[in-house]
Amino acid sequence: MVWPLWDPVVRVIHWYFPVAIAFMWWSGEQGHYQWHSWVGYSLLVAAGTRVVWGLVGSESARFRSFLRGPTTIVAYLRGRFAAGEGHNPLGGWSVVCLLLLILAQAGTGLFASDDIMFEGPLAFWGGDWSGPLAQWHETNWLLLQGFILLHLGAIAFYHFRRREPLVRAMWLGQTDSRFSQTAPRSAWLGLLVAAGLAGLLYALVIMAPEAPSYY
Repeated sequence: MVWPLWDPVVRVIHWYFPVAIAFMWWSGEQGHYQWHSWVGYSLLVAAGTRVVWGLVGSESARFRSFLRGPTTIVAYLRGRFAAGEGHNPLGGWSVVCLLLLILAQAGTGLFASDDIMFEGPLAFWGGDWSGPLAQWHETNWLLLQGFILLHLGAIAFYHFRRREPLVRAMWLGQTDSRFSQTAPRSAWLGLLVAAGLAGLLYALVIMAPEAPSYY
């Protein structure tokens, strides 16, 4: 028996990222900082859920199943790597990079303050670091944009040059030649993880005191 290569938890989070990141950019540019904060919270929860899912989720979603060392990456680039379930060696590390950038973007936003227009809910705890974190929030956004462009370029390369329908695989969970031999973990477990992380974040935001005003 075979199952979808990518379970619903992975696919929902994957397709939520571009929607939320686009909305995050728009709301920030338009000055809708309350919406910007809410979508930032949701990205933090989604990325955090994906990290936890990489430890306890379906086999193809686990980091151990697709993170490889330099030797394997070189072998893959030379065409000497036998593809298995899940991401290829480069794709696996791209997942980690994306998650780190999203976590950094949303995390710095929590503690950032520019003393003018935006103040994160945990800016009080950020203390003297709230200003530098606001600057890193801007720098990390440039890095995230660059990674997105690189990601889109890689998808186009694999689709047109290597004839691998990655978009279809991530949308449907599988293709005619790519599927999983192991049953996926329940999507309810992923929802429980997301709810737990959302509850923890909510508690932190509620508990944090407001940063003192000097004006």
